[in-house]
Amino acid sequence: MSQVVIGIDFGSSRIKAAAYSREGEMVALEAVDTPLRRTAVGDDFPVLDMLDAACDVLSTLRGDSIAAVGLTSMGEVGTVVTGEALAPIDFPSWYDDRGGKVVATLEEWFGAERLRNLTARHLRTTSTVAKLGHVQSTSRDVPRGQFTGLCGALAYQLTGEVWQEAGLAATSGVYDLVGRRYIPELWASAGLAHVELPEVRPPGFGAPARGAVARSLRLDDGARVVIAGHDHPVAAVGSGVRVGDIFDSMGTGEAIISAFSATAGFGADELIGYLERDPDLSFEFWPSDGAPLAVWERMRPGLAMRTFLDGSDADRATLEMGAARPRRDPSFSSADLAALQAGLHVDGPRDAHAWGDLIDAYVLLANQGSALVRSISGAEGATVLTGGGLRSRRWREAKLELATGPIDVSTVAEAAARGCAAIAGAGIGWWPRPEDMPGATRLAVTSHREMDEAIGDTVPSS
Repeated sequence: MSQVVIGIDFGSSRIKAAAYSREGEMVALEAVDTPLRRTAVGDDFPVLDMLDAACDVLSTLRGDSIAAVGLTSMGEVGTVVTGEALAPIDFPSWYDDRGGKVVATLEEWFGAERLRNLTARHLRTTSTVAKLGHVQSTSRDVPRGQFTGLCGALAYQLTGEVWQEAGLAATSGVYDLVGRRYIPELWASAGLAHVELPEVRPPGFGAPARGAVARSLRLDDGARVVIAGHDHPVAAVGSGVRVGDIFDSMGTGEAIISAFSATAGFGADELIGYLERDPDLSFEFWPSDGAPLAVWERMRPGLAMRTFLDGSDADRATLEMGAARPRRDPSFSSADLAALQAGLHVDGPRDAHAWGDLIDAYVLLANQGSALVRSISGAEGATVLTGGGLRSRRWREAKLELATGPIDVSTVAEAAARGCAAIAGAGIGWWPRPEDMPGATRLAVTSHREMDEAIGDTVPSS
């Protein structure tokens, strides 16, 4: 029986498991909707139900023996190991403002600028300390024990060990990126002194599977379980991005990320200088080797487009077909984009011409973000495009015509699952590095025809 490595991706809407051969071929894929509890104050992720769903998905990948499992997830969600059990915490969703009071209190006590510099701008409402501190302050439902993220919780079920990966540790909001250590006084001040933080292990660290859960899921004896990291950087690895490239994930949100090259500096003084350059810049770690990773997150084009469509008499297909060619002087300002992202309508037409202008404004903004990230990380490679936004012909036309450098398109499906499988496979020696996993097809594109062919769309461009 042939062996496979498995990548499991805990997403906000879907939990996916994909199996890959030594040749990098996806041989099986299963997915299930992410369990969610809607409450009067927001959406909650029931952690134990999510773990059960992941195990169910993994159990359906039949036919091969499992040599290693890699795990990736959204950053902040997790639970507490109490004795030999996991606490049944309903974790507040990352996309609401619960935890804002926790952040404000910590910034008042410790100083907002100091905390920004220590955590590389990760002390925010999307952080673990904000969400878990909110649960503790409102319900006292956080038990004594050791915190572990979603990936860590499943790894604990499969191995009996508790640990964390540095990129996910950064999303806790209490991790010093330069010192590479937790800030325990910050965690304790959020009312979480009774909860220990997990040890951070090196990139690609894996523990051997053991116990009843691992056996029930048919993991090979001693199969390695690896916490690959935060989902966006892991998806970059899965898409074929390497250090020196720019990763541009086009969708509801559009993050621009790049790992640092060997020549780029990253000490405390450099970090502070970088953070002062842009309020939407933060830093994590490249999950392949732990290099610093610059992340720029100002754009929510999918939300702005939704607001635009709500105010238009035409549907999206009609707007796409009627939009004019991309141009470098669109009518939408940065303030307009911010308003649309927030669900607010702005003055002006809602016709096909304006639709094209909206797309062009986001492409030009992405170019600014890419230039910023390149100047910080030292990246000189191509910009690698991926994400659902590539299905919009008008959007990809603008990406190509308004580009400031070489463009590649990743043709990888399920990039996050593939990325954590790549990291797990490297951990057991199937390939030298995660980036060396076979099958990460990237196509350089210089024309609309090449762009269409890269994503499997051969309809002539408008």
